[in-house]
Amino acid sequence: MSFQQPPTISDLSNIYSLSIDAQTKRYARLIEDFEVAYGAKPGFIARAPGRVNVIGEHIDYCGFPVFPMAIAPDTLIAARANGSDRVRIANVNSKKYPARDFSIASDMLNIDSTVHEWSNYFKCGYRGIFDHLGRNDGKGFDALLDGTVPAGGGLSSSAAFVCATQLTVQRINDAKLTQGELALIAAGAERYVGVNSGGMDQTASMMGQQGSALFIEFHPELTATPVKLPETNPPLVFVIANTLVVSDKH
Repeated sequence: MSFQQPPTISDLSNIYSLSIDAQTKRYARLIEDFEVAYGAKPGFIARAPGRVNVIGEHIDYCGFPVFPMAIAPDTLIAARANGSDRVRIANVNSKKYPARDFSIASDMLNIDSTVHEWSNYFKCGYRGIFDHLGRNDGKGFDALLDGTVPAGGGLSSSAAFVCATQLTVQRINDAKLTQGELALIAAGAERYVGVNSGGMDQTASMMGQQGSALFIEFHPELTATPVKLPETNPPLVFVIANTLVVSDKH
């Protein structure tokens, strides 16, 4: 699978197999909420899905191949450049995740990994991009996040958050990085908050394809090969059961 820049999608049926109407309403509601929060419509919406591991466990930490697939639950970030030196972020679940306002010069690259703070994962995505580029001249922007990956549920909500942030930061700053570069940057960026990430979660989120699992190898270099699920009648279904046991990263 050759690495390209992240695609731009205009039809939600190219992303979701089920509940298209519900997703359409969700996107429309996010746009409306963004306009209420910031006084203008977003310029775009970035999306990164969670993942489930089909075979094996987290042997990616040791550089071994893995076989996950992206899932429909995802992180959405509606965003718009604001022409300032501030990055303002908010969450549709504002009671649990309060809005934050950061200075690009003094705040966005500073991450206290000892504090369990939701915006730290946003900062990880931001800092990962600019550490990779070797610069700190980011543009200010406003962002509103909506996530449906259960937090602490083992489906990589943090990776989806970091990947969606990187897609947002790249678009705002016209960085033009490939999906492969973004996946590797995201894997390294989560380490800013103390997460020992091997790269499976981020690669699945960045390069997952509808109707396919993903065979990911890390040596001698990152490769991601889509493995299309067989067509059956009735269609093949994977059941992911949520135990409701939360494993927050502290």
